[in-house]
Amino acid sequence: MTDPYWGDMAGVGFGGFKRSPRDRALVLVDESDLDAQLLAIRGVLRRHRGAESQVAEEIKELDTHIRAYAGDDQEYQMHMEDQWANTLHGTVFQDAAHSMSAVGMLAPFVESLFASIFRGLRERAPGGAAIDPRAKATQAQYWNPQIVFGKDGPRDDIVAGIEQLATSIGLQPYLPDGYRRTLSALFGYRNNMFHNGFEWPLEARQKFANRLEIERWPGAWFSQATRDDKPWVFYMSDEFIAHCLQMIDKVLEGVGRYLEDHKMDLK
Repeated sequence: MTDPYWGDMAGVGFGGFKRSPRDRALVLVDESDLDAQLLAIRGVLRRHRGAESQVAEEIKELDTHIRAYAGDDQEYQMHMEDQWANTLHGTVFQDAAHSMSAVGMLAPFVESLFASIFRGLRERAPGGAAIDPRAKATQAQYWNPQIVFGKDGPRDDIVAGIEQLATSIGLQPYLPDGYRRTLSALFGYRNNMFHNGFEWPLEARQKFANRLEIERWPGAWFSQATRDDKPWVFYMSDEFIAHCLQMIDKVLEGVGRYLEDHKMDLK
């Protein structure tokens, strides 16, 4: 077997095998198909990369044709140049479509994962201290990671809510370093793509470009096409997609270690 998690999953509670931290996390979230979902996401992403590579080859072929006819047939050369320009223009939106598909799979998966984790911990983890900003919340609000509690009361903010709730129950040290920054970038991009489509309003583009600098997201996480030297279309990079998938694995590993260290019963 080549699946890196096959051995862990096959040994859950059978034949004397010890549960791995990841196994414990999977039992907690009560999601036996989680790995299958991740495999499906990875499969779609691989197909997208294949399609992008094919278009890149077509562009190279058109460029070769244009160079071959340079100076010989001006009318045909202009036709080829128009076709080349149209192909390049089309790739902007093809890449945007692939990027929207990627964030459309990853963001809901991550949001659902954290909701499942906190739902599983609700009957097991200790509550916060009296000074905890979530202390006066109802149980439903307390365990809802989509809500963060501040001086003016609760507000919707899933990134801040996850961090606040994780801190409240002592899970924070077990989560991967920099996970909040990753979530901010993932959900920030998701919100823009699903509210604005491929071509965001100019103000939204500039705001996102500014956010890249203000929040110091790594430059390799996003790329962009420009028009008139201004941001036009933003894309998630392969590096950021891979980083998000790695974060998911690290979150599961960390939650499993949290369960082990706190000796929480998963029966």
